[in-house]
Amino acid sequence: FVFFIICCASSIISDYRGYSIKSSFSYLRFGIFSIAASILLSISEKHIIYLTKIFLILLAVLFIDSLFQFFFGFNLLGWRYENLNFRVTSLFGDDEVLGSYVARFFPFILSLILFCKKKFNFDKTDLLIYGVIFSSVIICSISGERTSFFLLIISLVTILFTCPQLKKIMMWSIIISILSSILMISTNKNIKERMVDQTIKQLGLSKSSDRLVIFSEIYEGHYKIAINMFKEKPILGHGAKSFRKFCAEPENFVSDHACTTHPHNLFLQLLAETGLIGFLIIFYIFMVIFFKLSKIFILRMFNKKILFEDYYTLILIFYFVNLFPFAPSGNFFNNWLSIIYYLPAGYFLFLNNKILLKKNG
Repeated sequence: FVFFIICCASSIISDYRGYSIKSSFSYLRFGIFSIAASILLSISEKHIIYLTKIFLILLAVLFIDSLFQFFFGFNLLGWRYENLNFRVTSLFGDDEVLGSYVARFFPFILSLILFCKKKFNFDKTDLLIYGVIFSSVIICSISGERTSFFLLIISLVTILFTCPQLKKIMMWSIIISILSSILMISTNKNIKERMVDQTIKQLGLSKSSDRLVIFSEIYEGHYKIAINMFKEKPILGHGAKSFRKFCAEPENFVSDHACTTHPHNLFLQLLAETGLIGFLIIFYIFMVIFFKLSKIFILRMFNKKILFEDYYTLILIFYFVNLFPFAPSGNFFNNWLSIIYYLPAGYFLFLNNKILLKKNG
């Protein structure tokens, strides 16, 4: 709610008030959405079973459909998506977000499965976890989305260090998934070009490069504009979704292709559009989660003590990955991305309430 107020205040004083204020004032709906989801889960925990089955069905459909498109050039609905760098998009059509959808929801789906196992003796849990890991790695690989693959790797590594219940299950499934992924990437020219060759070139690691760059020269341009915006209005920023308006002004030109809808980095966008105050609220949440995960790891490694159930740790990992500051990201105020943030927030609130009730007897 405090973040919502900050966004509104930022938009009210923005030079682009008429455009920005729509996003800020309507942002409250996501908080209401999370609270409603939490209440629904509290009324009946069996709703979590339904939610788990829905996500497992969605993941299975995406896995089958994306593999079909990978091998035949079109998906089960006959949709084609071809350009110079062919990327599997499955049911997302022209939107290249298949990998992002899977990688971002990955820890959340595992958390739902483990919760159902703990509370409802969910059948064949280990087999489901194997399937989720394998299908997620394959989908992120063939989607050609490098950021998504990177986020998925962060999830897997963090889970190995913090979730003892999953460690044994994950080892073989990760090895098999990674080997399958490498095989598919290496045998497909277009995906190898994007995932490997283009990455090396954009980072300035090729022989023809003059210097190292941050992700790519285009991204560097985005980041420079965001920093310039922050310098102009460091306290409250320029208002939600104002990046596209600011960079379109001739006097704010940085380089060709630098102007876009958002700066492609979550925290730089917050600095530019909500200022230091809005940035600190979200950064504080990220740091709390980081220290909680660190504590879980330290207690597990040195004291052999388990601080939380794995299903709770996984929802912390979900937000750690989705708020990870050193990776390109989508538009923070985008409706699609906000739903990814706030649907699991309802589940997170529900789990926190359970922990508080347990502590209070």
